[in-house]
Amino acid sequence: MLFRKSTVSRTWLRLAKGLLALCGALVCLLLPVSSTQAAGKAPYVNAKAAIVYDATAKKVLYDKLADAPMYPASTTKLMTAILLVQHLEPDSPVYIGTKAAHQPRVRLGVSPGTTIRADDALRALLMKSANDVAYGIAETVGGSQEGFARMMNVQARLLGCTHTRFVTPNGLHADAHTTSAKDIAFILAEAIRYPRIVKAMQTPSAIVAGKSIRNGNRLLYSPPSAIGTFIGGKTGFTSKAMYCLATAVRRADGHVMISVVFGAPRKSLMYRETIRLLTWANRMSNHSAS
Repeated sequence: MLFRKSTVSRTWLRLAKGLLALCGALVCLLLPVSSTQAAGKAPYVNAKAAIVYDATAKKVLYDKLADAPMYPASTTKLMTAILLVQHLEPDSPVYIGTKAAHQPRVRLGVSPGTTIRADDALRALLMKSANDVAYGIAETVGGSQEGFARMMNVQARLLGCTHTRFVTPNGLHADAHTTSAKDIAFILAEAIRYPRIVKAMQTPSAIVAGKSIRNGNRLLYSPPSAIGTFIGGKTGFTSKAMYCLATAVRRADGHVMISVVFGAPRKSLMYRETIRLLTWANRMSNHSAS
């Protein structure tokens, strides 16, 4: 009789433990899971600095040395584009002087004394990343490179940039010409508010001053659906800055995501890491909505 009671007690004890475990599992299933957890761990990037910025919510989602001073290369031209559309009408003339025409490559390659329409200059600036045109814009709008740099830095402060000092209008290397991934994210968020800039960023090819140019941003041609809807962006490279890319996309929930990758050792890696970051940011939206 004692053996039977002991056996029954052990059986009930096992059943009770099983029920407790089942209840615990159900509680875990019912507890809310954060969107970050659901989307998985934030991706690792090899680039020196990176950020994903929700420009709609004004929130940083990913940060790797995003405030560190960096050489921005041709992502600088985003600010040059902003000042162009703020100060010049589409048909206003941009004068390419001698200093502008002799800027190091990449160039549109027009002769000194050439005048081009402002919106043609904008296309050459953002599609071909033409250094001569950037310098011409600086002289046309600011009177000189130095005057234009002052305008660039004033505008940067107005946008909340705290780690930026622009020296050149094209991003060609200067030791004092630095910014941060976060500041470039703020600048791109401002740039895409201007339809003229977005139109230039989304143009695959054009004829400017009799020269055929093609957009150098690979994401324009085949953006993965996982990153959202491509809005625009700007590439950059110098031997000091290495490969840089600023990208704006729109998620399914309407939020505008800005990613900036600075200092990637290879061009292919620059694109891969941008795609990885924006895919992760897009998944966060999908999980938070579900």
